[in-house]
Amino acid sequence: MQPQPGQPAYQQPQGYGQAPYQQVGPPAQKKRGGLIALLVIVGIVLAGGIGWGAANFFSKDSEDPATVASTDEPTSTTSDDSSAAASDSPEPTETESALPDDPKKALEQLADSDGQLAKSELNGKWVPQLSSKRVGLEAEGKTWDEESILEEFEGLREEYPRVKLIWSGDFSSFKEDNFWVTVVGIGYDDPEDALSWCSSHGLGADSCYAKQLNTSGGHDGTTRLQD
Repeated sequence: MQPQPGQPAYQQPQGYGQAPYQQVGPPAQKKRGGLIALLVIVGIVLAGGIGWGAANFFSKDSEDPATVASTDEPTSTTSDDSSAAASDSPEPTETESALPDDPKKALEQLADSDGQLAKSELNGKWVPQLSSKRVGLEAEGKTWDEESILEEFEGLREEYPRVKLIWSGDFSSFKEDNFWVTVVGIGYDDPEDALSWCSSHGLGADSCYAKQLNTSGGHDGTTRLQD
C-alpha cells in the first residue's frame, strides 16, 4: 500500500509501542509512598509504645521502696549507738564513786552503802567471809589501821568484784561490834554452798569461811568453817 501524499510513511497502531509503558512510573511511586507512610505509622506506634513502657518502668522504679530509700539522706548510727550504749551503762553506785581521802571516812562510806544492800538482800543468808579487821588488831605480822584495812578491802574487791564491806556492829550475828568485815555479796541458803565458793576459788580455812548475816537474834551457830 502506497502512502498518501501528506501523510507519514507509517503510523503505529494505537495501544502499542511506548505509550503503555509510560504509565509504569506513577504506580511505583505510589507504592513507595505507601510503604513510607506505613513505616512512619509503625515508627510512631513503636515510639509511643517505648515511651509508655519507659514511663511505666521509671514510674514503678520511683515507687520502689529500695529506690526511695536510696535517695534518702544517710543517717548517723554512730551517735545513736553511742547514746544507746551510754543509756545502758549502769549509773555508778555510791560504793564505786570517788572515796574520801580520809581512810576512816572512806571505810564508813563503803560500809554504809554496802551494809544497806546486805541488810535488804542478804539478811538471813550465808555468805563467804574473807576478812575481819579492826583498828589496833595485831595480825599477819602488822598492826592494822584504817589505811591498811582500806587497802586490803580494795585489793580483795579488785580480785573478787562482788565483795562488800560491812560493819559488824550493824549485824547481830557478829560477836564483836567493832570490826570491818569483808564478805562476798552472794547469799546462800546452805552454808555448804558458801564453803564451796571458798574452795572453788582456792581459799583455805584461814582465808574464807561461811557466815550468816542476821539483823536480829544472836551470833551462835552463824559461823561455819571449812573442814
